[in-house]
Amino acid sequence: MKKTLFLLIFMLFLSGCGGPSFQSEEPFEEPHIAVINLELAERFGLFTEQQLKRALYEPVSGAYIGAYILSDRTTAGDIEAFEDIAGREHSFYTYFHKMGQPFPTEWVLNCVALMKTPSIVLTPQNMESPFDERLLRETAMRLGEIYVPIFVHLYPVSHGAAYDSDEYTAFFRTAKEYFDRYASNVALVWSMDVDSLHLINQHYPGDDYVDWVGINIFTGAETTMDEVRNSLDFFYFNFQERKPMFISQLGISHFSSRDHAYHISESSHIMEKLFGTLRSGYPRIKAVNYMSFNAIDPVNMRQGIYNFSVTDNDIMSRVYGAAIRDDFFLSRVDFAAGGEPFLQRLRKPTDVLYHEGEFYVRALIDNIGEGLSVSDIREIVNVGSFEYYPLDLAAGKTFSVHPDFNLRTVELRQTR
Repeated sequence: MKKTLFLLIFMLFLSGCGGPSFQSEEPFEEPHIAVINLELAERFGLFTEQQLKRALYEPVSGAYIGAYILSDRTTAGDIEAFEDIAGREHSFYTYFHKMGQPFPTEWVLNCVALMKTPSIVLTPQNMESPFDERLLRETAMRLGEIYVPIFVHLYPVSHGAAYDSDEYTAFFRTAKEYFDRYASNVALVWSMDVDSLHLINQHYPGDDYVDWVGINIFTGAETTMDEVRNSLDFFYFNFQERKPMFISQLGISHFSSRDHAYHISESSHIMEKLFGTLRSGYPRIKAVNYMSFNAIDPVNMRQGIYNFSVTDNDIMSRVYGAAIRDDFFLSRVDFAAGGEPFLQRLRKPTDVLYHEGEFYVRALIDNIGEGLSVSDIREIVNVGSFEYYPLDLAAGKTFSVHPDFNLRTVELRQTR
């Protein structure tokens, strides 16, 4: 009993009679966690600005619109007839040229006479021995003799062209040397098919050896817009800080010989969404080349089961014309552009959510803000199974938030 009484007195002495206090000076404050229903939140694209250097012929904003029409049966390659149907002037037109064949001088001069920029896809003379430096040098010299602005897409990467990666990159670097020496009027484009994206690292020759990068996208009846967007995102986030981007070949099929059926609704949806999202979601895609041809027609260069033409179906003609009518799509190439510093909007790979007047981001944003950590932010919301943070707090005091509710985008701008 005496021992028990002694322990009680000793504990009282420690806690209230001059003994040391074990309480923290500031009690731990649990962050307030609210819950947002994801279905009630709107998604906005998130952007910042960065100073970059303009590539040859790169516009500060907007995207050149162009087309391949030489296999288009309705217009028979006539530029003026195609633009009458599309209802819009285009800035460039495309020609597929196999090295070693007669150079398409007449076609190039016709483009120039109509104030259109030639865009030439160079392919090997012989797939058994594709890397012929003599032909490459001759082609570069021929392009330099004409000396008008030209885009050259050299040897697009695809499953059908299984190039050895070491030989391919070495050849591309030699090409850049030849074009710089003999044809400084040429903007050299490295491009690849969307189903070859896994070959980016092996076949990309390096930032010093290309002016633009490009991607080729062809959709069938089974293709969804989500699939297109996912592939485009993968390519886009690889290059947006390094090079302007070209959709070098775009074909959206509205008819398939596989099921002998039209798919107007599906193709119209993809065309409207894809062209519509370029302005709001992909500001460094600076050129789009539409491939208007019917691959089912045996006269065409690329045989297949899909019809990509926008001239042989009235609905597709109207949808295409409406999709490119926005002033974002440019009808003239800026011949003077190249080498100047400019501010480029860059898209972050994460979207933000908008709910009841507040923007939220899922994770703290890389490369901006003031080094805040999650523990610095007490306001957290749960969206589904993920934690989100208020965007203005995540960005920090050096950035201000500027939403565009029409385009569904948010831009973070430096305040000092």
